[in-house]
Amino acid sequence: MRIGILGGTFDPVHYGHLRPAAEVLQQLQLDQLWLMPNNIPPHKQQASASAAQRLKMLQLAMRPFPQFSINAVELERATLSYSVTTLQHLRQQHPNDMFYFIMGTDSLVSLTSWQRWQELFNLCHLVVCYRDGWQLQTDNPLYSEWQQRHISPAQHLAQLHLGLGHNSGDIIMVDVAPQPYSSTALRKAVATENWQLCREAVPTEVLDYILAQQLYRN
Repeated sequence: MRIGILGGTFDPVHYGHLRPAAEVLQQLQLDQLWLMPNNIPPHKQQASASAAQRLKMLQLAMRPFPQFSINAVELERATLSYSVTTLQHLRQQHPNDMFYFIMGTDSLVSLTSWQRWQELFNLCHLVVCYRDGWQLQTDNPLYSEWQQRHISPAQHLAQLHLGLGHNSGDIIMVDVAPQPYSSTALRKAVATENWQLCREAVPTEVLDYILAQQLYRN
């Protein structure tokens, strides 16, 4: 199978996660898309909601997306959630599957700060969703890799169809519809009772759960 992976804290999950993930799944004709919540993210603060609460919000949010599922492998570890470690584990567990690790251009430009980032190219394809205001500069240590590896979704699929594709190593640049939402802004919206923004940004069942659990109120 060809499986997309979207990792994150999901504190809370919102349409800025779900809609781009759905577009990637469609554009790359993936079989599944896994939402993978972090336990202890190395590049962010500890989550406000508990692991169980974030998992429940994901379960509620993914109901309209039949090809989405949750992989909780990082929640089950009591260590930092390094992507390279997770992908190594997944490749061992699923040696016949092809993984597509989804990120934004903001993550791409800082990829060289990730632990053992070079090894990612041997474990998965990187799927990069364009985000306004972020661009890989020529002096970035990743730039030479990007020049060699970047490819469009159509080119990637054509290579697979011809039997010329690889199991990993492409940087697939994907255009997705901009989503004006962030988890930080949503936590603030809940705290300030900006319910219009909340209703626009998260599925109704997720917002109902946030209110029932009294999350992000302080």
